[in-house]
Amino acid sequence: MSKVVYEGWMVRYGRRKIGRSFIHMRYFVLESRLLAYYKKQPEDNVVPIKTFVIDGNCRVE
Repeated sequence: MSKVVYEGWMVRYGRRKIGRSFIHMRYFVLESRLLAYYKKQPEDNVVPIKTFVIDGNCRVE
């Protein structure tokens, strides 16, 4: 497991196919080449909702 660089809460905004929008609070963990987010603050052996590999085609602001 690599070292955690940043972690904290973020707001995820999206829009459904029928035009309704939604907002979800997610807890993110940013490591050196990996971004993962969870529904709540992770504890031991919790699987993230999504995991992204950060490369030349992915930017995190």
